[in-house]
Amino acid sequence: MCELTNDELWLVVRLYTFAFSPVILGLYYLIKKNIRLNTSIILCLTFFICAAGFELWLTYGLFDGLPVSERRSEALNCAIPQDLNWVLNSLGDVFIVWIGLFLVKKIFNKTINPFEKWNWSVFFVFLFWFVGQNIYVEVFIYHLQLGESGDLSWGPLMPLGSYYNPTLFEIYGRPVTFQSQLTWLLMTPIVYFLAIYLNNKSTNQNV
Repeated sequence: MCELTNDELWLVVRLYTFAFSPVILGLYYLIKKNIRLNTSIILCLTFFICAAGFELWLTYGLFDGLPVSERRSEALNCAIPQDLNWVLNSLGDVFIVWIGLFLVKKIFNKTINPFEKWNWSVFFVFLFWFVGQNIYVEVFIYHLQLGESGDLSWGPLMPLGSYYNPTLFEIYGRPVTFQSQLTWLLMTPIVYFLAIYLNNKSTNQNV
């Protein structure tokens, strides 16, 4: 039995909720046949990009970092096994991207096709959502397991690792760090380019 504090229990509930939401929604939309192929491909690619880009590296401390099991309490290690940690986090990242795609479509679909070509307004909607949610995650969800600045591994989407990871600002005394936010700063153009590429590829095939 994992003896979690109230804060730890709330973290675990939110993590599993975020992780299983895209699975449940994906199955629902597949059954209803109400999800576009382009969206499905972007979401699948998001899982692997996030896993290979930073989640696996952070979970296992693969390069000059501590594994997550050494950056959090034994109770959290019990509730969120290390070998499951990167899977849950990557699924949560999929949910974030799915919401981002939904927001962009809702905001722009009546005026332009947001995925036809690069549009800075669309880019900044993605950026605001991705970075904004990540600040929330760092401050209110993962502050119990991020560790100190020097504990985080290098990763392809965390290219400076812990070698340069200053605190940008604090919220309620909890730091918002450069490297943690850089991952989603880099993910923004990746997701947007994927959406444009898949949209145009699909359009060309239908001509």
